[in-house]
Amino acid sequence: MNVTLVDWLLQNYGTEKMVPGLDRIREALRDDLRTLNQIKIVTIAGTNGKGETALRLSQELENTPHLLWTSPHIERLTERFRNEKGEIGEKELEELIYKSHAEVQAKNIPLSFYEFLFYVFCRWALEKKPKILLLEVGLGGRLDAVNIFDANLVLLPSISRDHQEFLGKRYDQILQEKLGILRKNSTLVTYLDLNYLRERASLTAKSVGAAVLHLEELKKFPAFEFSLRNQLLAHAASLICKDGNLNLSKLTNWVPRNVPLEHRGEQVQKENRYTFFGSHNPDGLRKLIQLLETGNYTFPRPNYDLVLLGLSAREPRDLLSMLMMMAKAKLGKVIVTTFNHPKAAAPDLVQAYSRQEGLDFVQDWEQIFQGRSDQNILVVGSYYFMGEFKKRLR
Repeated sequence: MNVTLVDWLLQNYGTEKMVPGLDRIREALRDDLRTLNQIKIVTIAGTNGKGETALRLSQELENTPHLLWTSPHIERLTERFRNEKGEIGEKELEELIYKSHAEVQAKNIPLSFYEFLFYVFCRWALEKKPKILLLEVGLGGRLDAVNIFDANLVLLPSISRDHQEFLGKRYDQILQEKLGILRKNSTLVTYLDLNYLRERASLTAKSVGAAVLHLEELKKFPAFEFSLRNQLLAHAASLICKDGNLNLSKLTNWVPRNVPLEHRGEQVQKENRYTFFGSHNPDGLRKLIQLLETGNYTFPRPNYDLVLLGLSAREPRDLLSMLMMMAKAKLGKVIVTTFNHPKAAAPDLVQAYSRQEGLDFVQDWEQIFQGRSDQNILVVGSYYFMGEFKKRLR
């Protein structure tokens, strides 16, 4: 179902790429915005960690009717549409998509791939009438489709450099784009390392009439303990969603669940034992390497027989930076590869940089596993690579 339906979406809405602006999606949902804004809105932004924070918050709200929007999908289109019971059913999503397409065509509004799927999500919300909508920002914040709504609660797990062609190269520029989702009377909850960013976030919140809470001032974790930070942020948000405010004393004795999520510490046992960690940019990969070298995730530090790295398309300097990190990491033998996906890094560039850093490069990564069994293998890098790899396992 997914391949056929995704192909149909690509034919009708083009490839998924950033098309900044709110006018198209706002016009498409003009008659429904008032109704949708009556639902409690939680918007999750940030450079790294927003996906895990969103999924952890959904886990925390398992007994509260809610819908969760995330993007992009890695293996299944249904990943973008979740409620307290899990992902939407394939048949239900297919029917929603075709119905929504007819509506959009009748309105004659040219939506992008991402905007159309978000429109579908909003039609689902109108049908299900949940108590809470959890919205993960796709890219940035100010000009992302989710910003047509007035967020009651805004979560910000991190700020670092990514998508600089859209968001700017300085941290303060990136922060302002992310905080474009703030509204008067909303609450901002952050976990930001730099005092400079916390001060700027507080000033921005004050300027729009929003409250702010910096969790890093209450409970300290090292920068590489990103999962604990995301889990704490999600837990604080769940308390606000349930109680309307946050009693800080409830965070004092907080204990993380530490349950691995899909593509985030997930382990799969087939002919080998595979551990998956998506890290799509230099900052995320740096923290992941530090975390795995300490063995402080959900399992003791393992001895990997092999580390397989596949990267998304990025600026050359970012690719080189990530390969340099892997060359210095103490995780096991590293093999760099490429994969067949529109968002994959160029094979020639990856190969050249890998050799420059003294790393082994294998273009056809499936050959790597011929004759291998009972090995402990770390699969890391692009989330899209995670998806392509898991297709092979199936």
